[in-house]
Amino acid sequence: MKPCNPLVNIFWDHTSGLNRSRTGNANPLPSCLLWFFPSGSVKKGHPNQNRWMRHMVKTARLNTRLFVPALLLLAVSFHSSCDRFEYHSYETNRYKAPIEASNAYNLEQLLKIPDKDTLRLIFTGDTQRHYDDLKDLVNRINMIPDVDAVFVAGDLIEFGLSNEFEWVCEELIRLRAPFLTAIGNHDCLANGIQIYQDIYGPLNYSFTWNKIRFVMHNTNGREFGFNGTAPDIAWMQQQLTDEHNFDATIFLSHVPPFHVDFDENLEQAYAQVVRDAKNTLFVAHGHNHHRFISQPYNDGIWYLNTSSPENRFFADVKIIIDGNSTPRFVCDFVRF
Repeated sequence: MKPCNPLVNIFWDHTSGLNRSRTGNANPLPSCLLWFFPSGSVKKGHPNQNRWMRHMVKTARLNTRLFVPALLLLAVSFHSSCDRFEYHSYETNRYKAPIEASNAYNLEQLLKIPDKDTLRLIFTGDTQRHYDDLKDLVNRINMIPDVDAVFVAGDLIEFGLSNEFEWVCEELIRLRAPFLTAIGNHDCLANGIQIYQDIYGPLNYSFTWNKIRFVMHNTNGREFGFNGTAPDIAWMQQQLTDEHNFDATIFLSHVPPFHVDFDENLEQAYAQVVRDAKNTLFVAHGHNHHRFISQPYNDGIWYLNTSSPENRFFADVKIIIDGNSTPRFVCDFVRF
């Protein structure tokens, strides 16, 4: 049977005519070894012995000249490409992200921005595999002079690989405005959860800026086995108890509660948390890749779905804060 290894196939094809002796007997040597030992089963004293020995020497010299360069070429190929491939999908230590990628660093930069009466926030998500589109998106956002922050609603990468995180991170850190992320379901694949936490930080976190409470959270129920922890309802409720410290609320996650990948046992509890929060402006999410804004529960709460860069749109949200009334928002989907 022909070997499955393509390199051995070369040896097999080249030597397939030599792995039988002139007497028709099977040669006991594997055909790849015949590159160096193309011996037959011609017996001592046979009339063809001298001619066969000359053939052996000639063939061995030729095959050695071919085989050694082939091995060298193969070794150089593996060495030069070692940084382009991951040896295993569960590797986690091949990329050391700069501190500028972390949510903690970007949050620190965001909180340095003085309070203002109009906030301008960009929402995107599902950047996986669309690296050229992501590059164009970053370039376009950087052209907008008054962007306060960029929010990425998960699925930064596709397969949970370290190299993917690196490629996306290299683009995101080019943003001039602070950026903050939520984890997506594809970010959870392989060892993606650990890599995500190493680069960006906790899966759930919240903060207050300009008297608005932002609740960034994990809703990838399917990847957590629908075990009741994603989303973490109790944690979300705890982030909303100090209502005297904020005037309105924005939620950001990846999977929306009305999607089959959301834990259906938590859907109603989640929607209730959102309704009970102080002056919820909207719930932002990704996962669907297409842009839309709706009130799926007919409860007055807006759910904003960000667009993937592959569809060449992003959500441009302005929040108006006048101090005399509840903050309000205006959303435009901008083509780039």
